[in-house]
Amino acid sequence: MTSADENSDAVAGADVTDEKVLTRERLYELVWSQPMLKIAARYGVSSSYLARVCTRLRVPRPARGYWAKLAVGIQQKTPPLPKTRPGDEQAWNRDGYATAPAAMPPPPLKVDPSSPVDRAKSGVRRPRPSQHGLIRGARELFENGRVPSYSHPQYLQPAKKLLLDLAVTKAGLEHALAFANQLFLELEGHGHHVVIAPHGQQFNRAAIEDRENPPKREHGYARAGRRHCAR
Repeated sequence: MTSADENSDAVAGADVTDEKVLTRERLYELVWSQPMLKIAARYGVSSSYLARVCTRLRVPRPARGYWAKLAVGIQQKTPPLPKTRPGDEQAWNRDGYATAPAAMPPPPLKVDPSSPVDRAKSGVRRPRPSQHGLIRGARELFENGRVPSYSHPQYLQPAKKLLLDLAVTKAGLEHALAFANQLFLELEGHGHHVVIAPHGQQFNRAAIEDRENPPKREHGYARAGRRHCAR
């Protein structure tokens, strides 16, 4: 995330700090010690932008009216800072550069594949969802996407970029989503975390030749089809 387009909303006349990197722990400490407007002005962004940073870093923040209640002596419970999950961002950089992801956790606990539930470390049983969050709403986005005239096969290209990465035709969409849903649920059922890649991290998918009869170059090498990994 970058903040250039948000600077105009910052509180006028506020002293902007030279601090460029804000860790999850530091942000958590700040949002529970003073109003969001003051913190946002200090970092040269708007309060709404900083709220989105909190969401991205999974930092809980006070609800509306928290500081007014505190001013009249009404104490409220402060939620703890959640532990980072594999791939979570640990800090926000005001210049928009990539931040280091969280370190990988210990190997996940073994679970019974035949069990319809997951077991948390606490031993509490919780039902498994039938649909992964990345699959929810994806069908409509793919179906409403365009099909480039140069694409053979005719792969769907959704307008939304922050979406699971599928190279799929309209005829194969239902099967592809069902397979992806089952794969994601199985991975999470074994303790892995399946999410969109954190901001700033660049991943490339290997080019795969998907044509039955690819054209050959002068030296006899088939040209691999190109895929974009923007989603």
